[in-house]
Order: sequence, then structure tokens, then C-alpha cells
Amino acid sequence: MRPSLCLFVALAGLGCGASVTPSSAPPADVPVAVVDAPVAVVDVPVVATGDLALGEACARDEQCASGVCAQTPGVASGCAQPCADDAPCFDMSSLLACVLDRAPGGGRFVCGQVPGAEVERAGECSADAQCFSGFCLDGACHNACADDAACPAGWRCGAMAVGARSVQACRATPITGVTVEDFVLFEGSASVDRSTVALPVIAPPDTVSLTWVTQDLGGGSLYATVSNVVDPEGRTLVDRRTWSTLREQQVRTVPSRLEVNTATFPGRDMDPMVPGVFRSMHALLNDPDATAVSTRMMRALVRVKRAPGGVAANGWTLRMRVFVGGVAGLNATTAPTNPRLQAAVARMRAIYATAGVNVFVDGYADLRAADGARFATIDSQEELRSLFRLTAGVTGDVLPLFIVRGISSTAGLENAIGIAGGIDGPPGIHGTGSSGVVVSWDNTFGRTDLLAQVMAHECGHYLGLWHSMERLAACTAAGQMDCSLWGGVDNLSDTPATMAGASRNLMYWTTSGNNEALSAGQGLMMRVNPLVH
Repeated sequence: MRPSLCLFVALAGLGCGASVTPSSAPPADVPVAVVDAPVAVVDVPVVATGDLALGEACARDEQCASGVCAQTPGVASGCAQPCADDAPCFDMSSLLACVLDRAPGGGRFVCGQVPGAEVERAGECSADAQCFSGFCLDGACHNACADDAACPAGWRCGAMAVGARSVQACRATPITGVTVEDFVLFEGSASVDRSTVALPVIAPPDTVSLTWVTQDLGGGSLYATVSNVVDPEGRTLVDRRTWSTLREQQVRTVPSRLEVNTATFPGRDMDPMVPGVFRSMHALLNDPDATAVSTRMMRALVRVKRAPGGVAANGWTLRMRVFVGGVAGLNATTAPTNPRLQAAVARMRAIYATAGVNVFVDGYADLRAADGARFATIDSQEELRSLFRLTAGVTGDVLPLFIVRGISSTAGLENAIGIAGGIDGPPGIHGTGSSGVVVSWDNTFGRTDLLAQVMAHECGHYLGLWHSMERLAACTAAGQMDCSLWGGVDNLSDTPATMAGASRNLMYWTTSGNNEALSAGQGLMMRVNPLVH
């Protein structure tokens, strides 16, 4: 059994299953900004005039040979060594850390000790004295840093104001608009069939969503999986060990044979984003029917999407890069003025606007002549994967959309007229066998409405939407084939679960060209996707 990533055309009785030219300017009223606002720094040089050694009792900085007298309540007092991170303090003593001294002239980090502290960096706190760093802010312990390498995923090294001075500490990057940041959790040789240790990422209070990615860097022969995710409250969002076609989890994800697997939280419309430390595990799994391998190069990363107030606002933009191949008279030069294609793009824009999402065509490109001929009609699943791998040269947060002449009914793709690389597709990760969506030009019979529906439907899958109702009956046994996962409906509370309602939805498994409805929950899922900003 497998989820259907494609669209059927009911009226036809069909099953489903270079140079770049931007089309127009993107909306100007959608800020995409990361502004690391500078914090005023009072540069107070350390003047060592005294002769007191480290650890000796002192009353003023100038009494110490180090030029620093730590006197902050909760921090072991005495002459102390300035520090930028924990390393030099550990070298002096395993009992020391780089701790915040809130001196009268402003904050500074010194090698010291916070007696009774028990909380590591990024851990929850309500007072400075709970943190090994002596620095509790916004409910989390912040540590000193010289660069990003000292910071946990979700934070960067930057200036934080403490009194009249600033200190370099790990914290969330200041933002003024919606932004997406990538944090690599693991990259290297991994033991196949074994998950990584739990890898933490901090979700700041303004987090909109987190998207975890497991990528097989050695090809597509193994199953990639985000095997476990636990939220700050200890709730399990994903657990491969209990995954089945019958048991719905908080986040829908299916281990993928197409090189990459994703899991996005919030994974349903009723889930609130909880700030704090999330932990994920990642794995590559052998195909039981193929020759087993023991190690493989793997990457695990998380995309943190943030916006003011943590609100998934209306008016953000999906950027599509359109590739054309094998369609008579349609190429990168003619596409921007092709009446049918542009009418379909306009109709897709109108559909997505009801969900608060803008659509911007970020250029058209031709496939090379040989590729255009090869992929004019998709004849197999492997050919589909090879087509998506042509995105290897694409950069940035764009969704690659391929327009081909047709998709063969014998390709093993359920007679598809459109296919998405995944639910969710790999966001901003190009060159994999899942990186894009494909739409058939001829199998939509010259109709603008059908072309628009297929484009909007498949891009909806790539953004994380499941069918409002599936074609096949729901699975009733764990090992059953030819059935629909998790009851045969999507994971949202406000999409109709009856045939009459579900069939009017854009994400219904078949279309006659006029089912364009999107629920509020579907709109929210689209807007939390890291490709929409």
C-alpha cells in the first residue's frame, strides 16, 4: 500500500495516481527578512593593575591581575578570567564554565561557577542560578559563544544586551519578517538500520513550524526516515517503531525510497506550536528484498520557520520554477505568453489566494533537447525520479514544476496525469528523486481548468496536503495491500469526511475541473510549509 500522490480525471475515465525568465515581480508586501539588529556595546577594556590571583576574594576589578572581579549573586565570587566560551574554563578546571557576571558596568562572561546549577544550555529555567551559564532569559539557559559552532540547532551566536554592555551568546536570530533557517543536525557516515541519537533543536517562541529532513546522500536504494520526534512536553510526534497503516500519529510521514523523507510540525491544524527543545532521530533502512548495506552517507537537518508572533500569516508566497520539455510549441520563450498556460497559472493563483498563499512563477526553463525527448512521456517510476534529479542545479526555496507531454498508462504510476515527489516534498532540497512535481500537458485535453487543477493539486501535495478522501478503501490490517492509509482521509479536522463534501475539495483524488475548495486547515498547512514565505 502507498499514499497516492497523483490526480485522476473523472470525466475522462482516466486513472491517476537553461535560461530562466521570471514572469513578474513577486508581491512587494511580503517581507522575507532576517535582521540581526546590532546591540550597542560599551567597550570597557580590562585594566589589570592588581596582583590578586584567580579565585581570591576581591571588591573591585582593578584589584585582580585578570582585571575582573566577579561579584554577581549566585556566581562564585573572586578574581576571574574573562572568557568567550566554555573551553578555556574547562581547561582550567572541570568545575568551571563560562558564566555571566552581571557587573555594575554591564554583563560580561567569566570563568566561574554557579553553585547548585543543574541546567545545561537551552534547558528550561526561571532564574539565572539554575543555569550552568548563570544566564536565564525567556525561559531558557543561554551560553557564551565565540561563533555558531558553540550553539545548539535553532540558535546562532550573536549580541545580547545585558545592562550597558552586550555579550556574545547563543540566541535566536532577531527577525522582522518571515524567515527560514536551516540547521544541519548530522552529516556523515551512518550505520544503516540504526537511528541516530536524539538530536535537539530549539524552537524560539516565534516559531511557525519545524521541518525535519533525512536524506540518503548515497542514492535512492534505501528507505530514508525521520524515525522519531519528541516535543518539549515529552509528547511523541513520530515513532517509526509504532508506525503502521492503521495507527495515525501526530505527524504524518511515510519512510521514503526516493532518497529523502520529511516530517513537519505542526502536522495537523489543531496542533499548537510549543516553543522549547524538540528532539529528533533519523535513520536509513535497508530494503528487505535487496542486498543489505551496513553504512551510508546521510544528512539530517531541520528547517526552522519563524515569523513575528509565530503566526502563519496570509499573504506569503510560493515560488515555482517551471521546466518545459517535449511539448510542441511550448518552451521557455513562449511559456510566459502561452494563453493556456498563463490562464492555468492565473486560475491556480486564484485557488491558492483563498488559502492566503500567493503564487509567483520564478522563471521558465527548457530541458536540454535530449532530456526533452527522453522525458516527453514519463514511461516508468525510475524515469520520473530521473526527471526530478534534473533539478540538481536549482538553488533556493522554489518548487520545481515540470510540464511534459504525457505520462504513460503503463508507467506503474496509477495512470497519473500529475504526480508530486512527496507529501511533503523535500523543501528547497533539489537534485533528488523527489524534488518536484510533474504535470501532463496532453492528458488534460487542452482544458485550462484541468491543467490548473492538476498544478494546484500536485503542488498542494508537495506542501503537505493529503487527499481529502482516497480512492481505495481504508486499510483494516497492518499488512494489507491496495488500501488507503489511516482511514483513507486526510489529517485535518475541517475537511469533509463524506463523499459529497470531500469531492468538492481541491485535494480530492479525482477531478472534473471544478473542485477547488480549500479549508482553513489546509490553508494553514500550506502556509506553515517552509517553501511558503
